[in-house]
Amino acid sequence: MLSRIGNSLFWMGRYIERAEHVARYTKVHYVSSLDAPLALNKENTLESILDLMGQQADYYQKYGQLTDDDVLCFITIDDNNPSSIVSTVNLIRENARGTRDSISMEIWEAINRFYHSINKYDATRFQQKGIFSFSREVEENSSVIKGLIANTLIRDEVWMLISLGINLERAVQICKMILTTLYDVEKIDPAKRGGPAENYQWTMLLKSAQAFDMYKRYYKTNTWRRNILDFLLFNATFPKSLAYNLSYIQKNVQSIAFQEAKGKDSITFKVGKSAAQLQFMTIEEVEDDTIGFLNKALDKLYKLGRLLEEKYLVY
Repeated sequence: MLSRIGNSLFWMGRYIERAEHVARYTKVHYVSSLDAPLALNKENTLESILDLMGQQADYYQKYGQLTDDDVLCFITIDDNNPSSIVSTVNLIRENARGTRDSISMEIWEAINRFYHSINKYDATRFQQKGIFSFSREVEENSSVIKGLIANTLIRDEVWMLISLGINLERAVQICKMILTTLYDVEKIDPAKRGGPAENYQWTMLLKSAQAFDMYKRYYKTNTWRRNILDFLLFNATFPKSLAYNLSYIQKNVQSIAFQEAKGKDSITFKVGKSAAQLQFMTIEEVEDDTIGFLNKALDKLYKLGRLLEEKYLVY
């Protein structure tokens, strides 16, 4: 396979997962904040949405202050924001167009419909439909595309590279969601931590990760910080957890015929080491410095992505 094709497949998977996670996080947090506890400041919600994408500086460079309409439009439909959802969807289609001979016709048609559906949104249409409808449209289209990836592709390098992109990006987004939640909790008055305001933040995290129902079934108890962190970081059977996705990344890297030595500097070794560390790690080891642990995990994930590109996907 040409490196150009492999790079497009890998990034197509990453962008599909990124658009879905940003849309869901924005929808869950903003819509829920409309009737959230009085202790929750609306400004904190808007900052949280920008923090997830690392775009506070970019936003303030364009706008003087936080407003609902400006933040939501900046994150969702702003063509001039290269990280907005509409820009991400455009990149999904651009990468898919370069790989049409490798993917199925059904996947291409679904991506094309997604592209045209989201690009119909201008400021007027967005205000009429609202963030809930827009985000649901992104989530549903992403789910359809991932369903077609799972059900119409031969399990060869094409499928593996797309899956590698999806799982790497999912691991990144889960880490960023947890980090953003931890920062949001730190903004709460220390006297009120452990109460409804903090519980609200952890509930929003679970819903943003599509983990609320499974968490309840697994633990059969109310939301609790330690259990939530354990579930999203170390549960090897939940498909949104960091441990699950690193394990999946390891399998895909081992299956793709990368021509490299198998020493300690190889991708196979580095991914396997990270996956094994998580497999035998417990929440007690990280709960005193969860932010530090997550920043290190993100750094490793970013380095892995760069290593994959530099060695095998640069053209």
